[in-house]
Amino acid sequence: MTKTLFVTAAVLIIATAQAVAFQGKCLLEVNGHAYIKGPCDIDVDKGGSFDIGTAAQTTYFAHVDVDGQTAEGLWNEEPGATHAHTPLGTLTRDGACWSNQTAKVCAWR
Repeated sequence: MTKTLFVTAAVLIIATAQAVAFQGKCLLEVNGHAYIKGPCDIDVDKGGSFDIGTAAQTTYFAHVDVDGQTAEGLWNEEPGATHAHTPLGTLTRDGACWSNQTAKVCAWR
């Protein structure tokens, strides 16, 4: 009984910590240039942080790490790079978008 309870609790913890992935519409704009604009994969974490453009065939992608009223953004900048290594800076929310003077990251269902 105890072993079953432990396994059930572990599965519930893992399930609630996972991201929700879906197809949506995205925008990744940096210095006035749109790197992603249109349909794309979106992964949303429980806390509201999200990634756009995460499909294997995507050239560019971005990560937005939400912390309350602001977020820190990162993107891969180099076409096809496998990690988001370039900071977008501190972003603020406006509807489905997080932006600052140089970058805008949006994700819609």
